[in-house]
Amino acid sequence: MKLGILLTTSPEHENTNTVIEISKSAIKQGISVSIFLMADGTHNSVFEPFQNLIEHGVEIILCAHNAAKRKVEVVENIVYGSQYDLATIIKESDRFISF
Repeated sequence: MKLGILLTTSPEHENTNTVIEISKSAIKQGISVSIFLMADGTHNSVFEPFQNLIEHGVEIILCAHNAAKRKVEVVENIVYGSQYDLATIIKESDRFISF
């Protein structure tokens, strides 16, 4: 089973913690998780609690265009992609949620 998540809000928003907890819970249940960061959500790529999800096996992709516009620094182990990557996550996911 695969869970896809779209996160468009910054780390200060409660959505970030919600996505972190949902992702951890899904991984514990053996569910594969892919997260796409877009708009202000790209700021989560430099938020340490969010980065820790990578160690748990969560795939994190962010919109490179949105990150560049917001001057978000490049982070290792996070894929810099496009809307094509978001479409791929949606297509390949059994469940998809958006925040």
